[in-house]
Amino acid sequence: MTIAFENDIERQLRAISPRAELERLEKLRAVLAAAEAGWSQRDIARRVGVEQPEISRLLKKARLRPDVRERTPREVLLRYAVGELTHEQMMTELEHWDYTFGGTPADDPAADVYVRGTWDQIERAGDLLSDEDYQRLFDATASQRAASRRE
Repeated sequence: MTIAFENDIERQLRAISPRAELERLEKLRAVLAAAEAGWSQRDIARRVGVEQPEISRLLKKARLRPDVRERTPREVLLRYAVGELTHEQMMTELEHWDYTFGGTPADDPAADVYVRGTWDQIERAGDLLSDEDYQRLFDATASQRAASRRE
């Protein structure tokens, strides 16, 4: 077995979990789009191959998750992991992202909660982002982070 072939196998294996996560996201988006277009839950269920209560659960989940309605940094990382984006496409998009940064709620700074920002998806990327890529993004977003601390 050649090293190049082993690298291909390793990339395919690492893409299994990201692919499954993307498929769940795309399913939520499709179900939500159908419901918003006026399709009944029964019609959607028939097309998807599940029972109507499952569509009801999917719609509830879709309405509670902002990432279903818009692209997120995590989705960019996942699309790179499954080979839909090149490394440079991923990095260019992430370097130019208008990140939000987590912290306590602006209207209640004494609150004992943490409200996540989109930068948290980079912080929690794990194996989806190399240390070098993280550092490159960290450096590229220095002015955004500084501005968020002044607000």
